[in-house]
Amino acid sequence: MLLLSVTHDYFIWHYTRAFKELFTVWVNILWFVVHFFSIPQLVKSWFAPYKRITEQRHRRFDLEDIAGYIIINTLSRIVGAVMRTILIGLGLLFLTFMIAFGVVVYLLWIFLPIIILATLVVGVSILFTGV
Repeated sequence: MLLLSVTHDYFIWHYTRAFKELFTVWVNILWFVVHFFSIPQLVKSWFAPYKRITEQRHRRFDLEDIAGYIIINTLSRIVGAVMRTILIGLGLLFLTFMIAFGVVVYLLWIFLPIIILATLVVGVSILFTGV
């Protein structure tokens, strides 16, 4: 009788409370990935200069000064955009991987009691048949 009660309580826990807690853990992992790669901040500052490296323009009119100002600031923005694009891409790739991994874990969690019972039955049958 105690075994049936424990089994019943386990299945209630496995498919209710643990299922919700597993989802909470999964959401926390996704939140961590998004914030580890700083995806919202990188998107907001996508075309900002790389490490704020910029050239200040002088007050006097000099074509060489204006050309240097435009070239250095443009290159700094291009390098910043490329670096941020790479980081955003890596973050989104890892986020996609974690979403797929979470789906696999969820499916495994649903069928885990059946898998455990099946492996137990197969193991006992192999033990007694001597295969």
